[in-house]
Amino acid sequence: MDIKMLENCLPDFGRDLIAEIDKFGIIKNYSINDFVIKQGQYVRYLPIVLEGSVKVYSTEDGLQFLLYYILPKQSCIFSFAHLFSQDPIDFSAVPEEETQILLIPIEKAKEWVLKFPSFNHLIMAEFQKHYNDLLQTTKQIICYKLEDRLWSYLKTKSENSQSKDLSITHKNIADDLGTSREVISRVMKKLEHENKIFQDGRKIKIV
Repeated sequence: MDIKMLENCLPDFGRDLIAEIDKFGIIKNYSINDFVIKQGQYVRYLPIVLEGSVKVYSTEDGLQFLLYYILPKQSCIFSFAHLFSQDPIDFSAVPEEETQILLIPIEKAKEWVLKFPSFNHLIMAEFQKHYNDLLQTTKQIICYKLEDRLWSYLKTKSENSQSKDLSITHKNIADDLGTSREVISRVMKKLEHENKIFQDGRKIKIV
């Protein structure tokens, strides 16, 4: 394992924790839409994204909906919550681009939370961030029109990718927002008419 790379990606962890990660952790590369973990499986590792981005979503009665994204130096707090449960997980996680992930065995993750304040700080920060993400998602579903949710979704995708050019289908967007492709296509045309976006085939540009 590349110690220098770990120190650069996770500068707050310190040498002792990095040494433990070097000994017990696994670095794995994932391609787009590979499952990091799939709904119905059991958690064996706590993932920390080093490069790329991961989408976390859940499926209920055939309906898929987006929960949150994991970006570099972030972890999946739902995975951590399941470290102390014997139940299968109720979410899936897939990369949205070529992604490099550090996998930490669950027993070591439990141990390091107590042993290393920097690791515990990461977990607490992720709880706070993703709690806020889920709270915002809930507010959007209850209070906002689909047009507002879609516009917020596109802006978040743009911020995460650091690009105003998005390559995503109406079907993918519909899956993430829990609606139909036809509805998304109709609302996308409205956003385009309002000069918020420009569409060219499967390419979407934030204006």
